Amino acid sequence: MNPESPTGVSRPLYRELHLREVLWWGTTWGQKPTQLIFGPECCDDLIFAMAGGTGALGKTFVERFAQEPDIKLVILSRGEQKASQGSIHHVKIDYDNVQSMTTELERYNVQTIISTIGLISEETSQSQLNLIEAAEHATTTKRFIPSEYSFIQTPDLLSIDPSIQYWLHAADRLKASSLQYTRVIPGFFMDYWGMPHARTHLQPFKFGIDIAGAKALIPGSGNDTICMTYTYDLAEYMIHLLKLEEWPEFSIFVGDETTYNEMLEIAKEVQMIKAGRTWLIAYDSIEMIDSGHVTVPDMPDSTMSQKELEEMTALVSRLTVNGVFDLPKENRMSDRFPQVRPMKVKEFLGQCWGPRSETKLL
Repeated sequence: MNPESPTGVSRPLYRELHLREVLWWGTTWGQKPTQLIFGPECCDDLIFAMAGGTGALGKTFVERFAQEPDIKLVILSRGEQKASQGSIHHVKIDYDNVQSMTTELERYNVQTIISTIGLISEETSQSQLNLIEAAEHATTTKRFIPSEYSFIQTPDLLSIDPSIQYWLHAADRLKASSLQYTRVIPGFFMDYWGMPHARTHLQPFKFGIDIAGAKALIPGSGNDTICMTYTYDLAEYMIHLLKLEEWPEFSIFVGDETTYNEMLEIAKEVQMIKAGRTWLIAYDSIEMIDSGHVTVPDMPDSTMSQKELEEMTALVSRLTVNGVFDLPKENRMSDRFPQVRPMKVKEFLGQCWGPRSETKLL
């Protein structure tokens, strides 16, 4: 057991997983992943169990799902069971006990499980694998959406990001199961470039373009395509996805496509009102990125150490220049739902950083 790592993984991988935990799922080390399950008396409605519903993305989903009159949510939690609120039921479960989870899924007539568990350790990965097994055994549960919500994770990317193993384990387990499943792929979350003005549950971080500081610290050439989606738009897409009878293996949702160079020009345009503003622009070469010697934006309010900030910046830079955020254009699920009008980068930045943006939230 590595004394620096509660999970026993190597220190570099532990750091990387801890960073993912803070940024992506909005939890801190030592918190148990909270999950949502569904209510028993609502057999005529759509009954979903939400796993990880108190994390950053999970909160966004719960917030949106609660607005749907025909959807009822069950929140699966390791902690003390809370009182039910309207269409939301809280259920305490033991992720180490597959049989007891199966019993609860059947008791609450859960049809579909949406997992947003923060996969940051062997423990949390195993929790999701156990939940998949419980879902397969439950007579009421037929469908499962694993925690992914990023780019398409493949084995060839393990050398860049070893934590991808946890996503691959879940995908392999689902392939071997009788459950219908889909892996939700929204690319990068647009929210990061609107903080602190955008409505979001994600933890703050600066990637590439620091609009508040008028700095562009760009990986590579700045011309790599980045597909991105605002989290509240993804929640809207999820409503439509959950009501489909058939799912593809990958459900790709793209709100907009851009590059860091394009985003920089938009950022300059929306901030022209600030006369005399001069931008600092720097590009990190592939060699710098590969060596981990990257330029890190100023983040004085971050709870991360400088070393952790460097590691996270280097990881995302490596992923960007390797093209992982350039998602396939064919068969995008977002094209199937034209009624959803996702936020575009220019509109998003304009609302967050244009005139009077200091008091304007999305």
